[in-house]
Amino acid sequence: MTHLDPRADPRAVRSRALLAAAVLELASERPIGEITVAELATRAQVNRSTFYQHASSPAALLRSVLSDELDAIRDRYLSELAARDIRAALNAVTVAVLEHVQAHRAIYRRSLPAIEESAGLHAMLGSHFEVSARMLLEQHRIELPAHDGRIVPLATAARYIAYGVVGAIEAWVTEEPPRPLDDLVSDIRLLLPAWWPIG
Repeated sequence: MTHLDPRADPRAVRSRALLAAAVLELASERPIGEITVAELATRAQVNRSTFYQHASSPAALLRSVLSDELDAIRDRYLSELAARDIRAALNAVTVAVLEHVQAHRAIYRRSLPAIEESAGLHAMLGSHFEVSARMLLEQHRIELPAHDGRIVPLATAARYIAYGVVGAIEAWVTEEPPRPLDDLVSDIRLLLPAWWPIG
């Protein structure tokens, strides 16, 4: 999905905002696989051709909208990080991402553990975390020497962190009733490896 340039046609920006609100609302009510393009377009008060200018399917639109929110969080906290700020920034971005998940808990609860590819939120969330983790490892030149003298590849370390966090979030969103968000934050801090700069 191509993100809209903020200098784009104001009508396109407005349509995107209406579609984003509609898909979040509908996906909070029932599985995204049950939501049609026609229903989304009607809820957003746009026509079907306008919908297809923004996404190929309701699931693709949902992934894109949630991904945009996550990217904005990453940009707010992790861009141009100074080395002295890494611990505070990581703590802040972790809390902000978990607050995003909490705000959309009904959507993540329904779609994150789903095996079918109708939503793809597991991969979307994992990919987001993987990019963030890799960015931090590269920016701060964090190297992980193995016992045999090799350096663990950054891609391996980033994916390990990313999908571990996704697993913790997945377990949390399926709890009933859910534990407080602060408990999840504490659990993730405890579970992350000692070399990861957060605490």
